[in-house]
Amino acid sequence: MLKDLGRDDWLGFLDLSPGDVPPVLVLRGTRNLRRHYEGYRALFGGDAVREVGSPNALFEDVFVGEYRGIGVGYASVYGAAMASEIAHVFGVLGTGLVIQTGVCGALGDGIGAGDLVIATDAGCGEGAARCYLPDAETVPASPGLVAWAMAAPETGVPVPRHAGPVWTTAALLAEGEADLASWHGWGYLAADMETASAFAVAAYFGMARCSVLSVFDNPRRGEHLGLTETAKDAARARGEQAMLALILGLIETHARSGNAG
Repeated sequence: MLKDLGRDDWLGFLDLSPGDVPPVLVLRGTRNLRRHYEGYRALFGGDAVREVGSPNALFEDVFVGEYRGIGVGYASVYGAAMASEIAHVFGVLGTGLVIQTGVCGALGDGIGAGDLVIATDAGCGEGAARCYLPDAETVPASPGLVAWAMAAPETGVPVPRHAGPVWTTAALLAEGEADLASWHGWGYLAADMETASAFAVAAYFGMARCSVLSVFDNPRRGEHLGLTETAKDAARARGEQAMLALILGLIETHARSGNAG
């Protein structure tokens, strides 16, 4: 039933007009949904943003705002279900570009906290991707956006960038050393929980797509979310700043060129 709903249906459910549909959607993968929602809301219009909900409160932490005159949709998401649902709705509405962002765990040698990972493609380990692309093992990013993200000039404090495949997993706490070794052995540079889902939905609807992730830690070196590592706080802050600068550059480049692929 929900799969069959069309553009007019969703415009009505969300109380949007065709002119409200933004050309760009930013998905922030995070457990801290409200904190990041408030941060991006301030960036994309503050009190002027249009909150997006539904009669049955299906969606929260979603809005439509703008950046330098460019319409931008934003949602805080955690995991495959949330990422795929929001990407699906904006795909039906006609948004042309999905930017996935957030933090990841590095798998590649020589990649550490605060580095950026630009996904060239995403491994489908989360389940949702195959609901849209049943035969997919991986889903590619838009090559032109990857190339742009790797070549864009530095702004602020420079941080290393790495382009390569990202593995998207469904259950963070189910990761063990054997899983990390396998994903590394398959050639993945990092692991996250949303990129493959967002990419699969974007591919299904013909949307351009890019994932820019900041490294939180490298679990193959024994680092993980349960540890307190204050020495890495500064590096992580630099990574967040560099990640945001790339995202804003992608938004402007997409709107200016009209071709994000």
